[in-house]
Amino acid sequence: MAFLEEKRERADEGAEQHEGAHDEARAPAAVDRPGEEHERDGAEGDGAGDDVNAGGAGGDVPVARSPRDWLRGAPLPGRVHLALGLVLPALVLVVNMVRVRSFTIDDAYISYRYARNLARGLGLVYNAGERIEGYTNFLWTVLLAGGIRIGLDPDVLAKVLGGLAACGSLGALYLLSDRLRPLGAIPCIATWLFASSIVQSGYAVFGLETPLFILLVLAGTEMMFRERDRGTGFPYSGLAFGLAGLTRPEAPMFIGIPMLFLGLRFFGRQNLLRGAVFAAPIACHMLWRHSYYGTWLPNTLSAKTGSLAEQIAGGQRYLTEYAQHTGPVLLLALFGLCVAIVARHRDALCVAALALAVAGYVLLVGGDWMPFYRFMSPFEPFCFLLAGLGARALLEPLLTALSARAAEVRARRAIALAASAGVLAAGSIVALGVFRTAKLERAQHRILDDDKRFWDSAAGGTAAWFQQHGQPGEIAVGDIGYIGYATDYPILDLLGLVDPVISKLPGGYTRKTGPGYVQRVFDKAPRYFVFVGSPDTCDKLPFPAQEKLRKDRRFRGVYEVSGMIRHSKGGYWCVFERRDDAPPPSPPTEAAPR
Repeated sequence: MAFLEEKRERADEGAEQHEGAHDEARAPAAVDRPGEEHERDGAEGDGAGDDVNAGGAGGDVPVARSPRDWLRGAPLPGRVHLALGLVLPALVLVVNMVRVRSFTIDDAYISYRYARNLARGLGLVYNAGERIEGYTNFLWTVLLAGGIRIGLDPDVLAKVLGGLAACGSLGALYLLSDRLRPLGAIPCIATWLFASSIVQSGYAVFGLETPLFILLVLAGTEMMFRERDRGTGFPYSGLAFGLAGLTRPEAPMFIGIPMLFLGLRFFGRQNLLRGAVFAAPIACHMLWRHSYYGTWLPNTLSAKTGSLAEQIAGGQRYLTEYAQHTGPVLLLALFGLCVAIVARHRDALCVAALALAVAGYVLLVGGDWMPFYRFMSPFEPFCFLLAGLGARALLEPLLTALSARAAEVRARRAIALAASAGVLAAGSIVALGVFRTAKLERAQHRILDDDKRFWDSAAGGTAAWFQQHGQPGEIAVGDIGYIGYATDYPILDLLGLVDPVISKLPGGYTRKTGPGYVQRVFDKAPRYFVFVGSPDTCDKLPFPAQEKLRKDRRFRGVYEVSGMIRHSKGGYWCVFERRDDAPPPSPPTEAAPR
């Protein structure tokens, strides 16, 4: 604390000298270059006072006490940085989450059903008695099960936990941004990009594990950087990454890449301990998985893969559409990458490697069907860090250069030049903000006016039909989320997420309809089929896999339309029910199913 008081006294003295010398030239603030090693000890957070630069930039340089000081290049005080770079973005994030909180992605209900069955004592299963791992978010599902056990609604709990995790990610992002380039005259930009992203604000409250995973990965990355600087102490980052590994299976990538940037210290005692702390919960979970489900890998892996060519083609489309959606932020991130390369900034290069690794992963797996690029959610924080680095690397030197030029001219022109620098910096940020706001508002309207209305009318309407008209029995359906959760009927998953046979068939996700598909479906002989119908009828189905089932002789004359549920896009979801007087279909005599 004595050290902080000394820094504040020197800052006060500098400010007094400034007040007494209005006509004298003033040196610009000495903001650290991105390439300089930004070392911190365990008490780094205590230095963010009002009269010293919170980012550690130019420790003895007085911070701005007035707008005129800032226009002349002085760094913002720590309190201002916290307000502009963390508190206000957090408020914006909360507002954006609240706007779309009413929508829940259909796949979230898969985890809700697993969690409910666990809370009931049925085990971590989707259908009672069937041990199939049709989820990839073990920790998230267990947390929800704990909430259900004490009487909480899993949908409300998921949204609250997701919102809290997203706000926590802002804090980690703020610290990482300060590390990449100490906060000086320009506030943190990465947090604003995060708060204005539909990917982050939306999926924080859509019911999935996404926000928890991002929080754990960002926290682990920030802790690992600090642990490396310190060189000693227990590597708590390994625990954060371990919890991330229990939340999503991609976690090894996020700890492995920073480890590679350790160089020779990769084999150091601290990093070996970090690896052990990370691996321990993952290994325990894998052993439990094998003993409980009989497999080393989740069933979803085989269900969502199977055709690398199709996956890469889908991944290319996915990344292209995301690039069009994100626009200038990617250009700023590319400039930030150039800054990191030129400065040889190890941490920034590590962040860039993580972003590129996520993009490569998305390319390989092919993206997914959910709106607004859910698979890019772990990419965005690292991309935003690079974009913030690039933006501040552009704006801060410009502000400093114009301030230095202002010192060489008359006072009136000096004020004009400094004001121009401020207007340029503010205008650039405002222009980016306008672009982001317009994109965000369009995305929010689409979520509420298109996606929510469709799923409420289609899946919600179908589930309501079963609750009002149906008798308990197995339902064969592709979109198993809300229908399975609301009815609690046994489910035959036509896409294979919770089916051990369909998931292993050839073909990519939603395309495992070749040999063995029809046979598996009619071996199960479900009581109901839910198919997506055409705009006017249930007699003709738009998807080939559904038509293949409908035209099979084991379907014709056995199943008939019992319900037609009109949805918001003008079509029908069709419920086919096995006739009471029809015997269960028997397997065909021919060897090869169609």
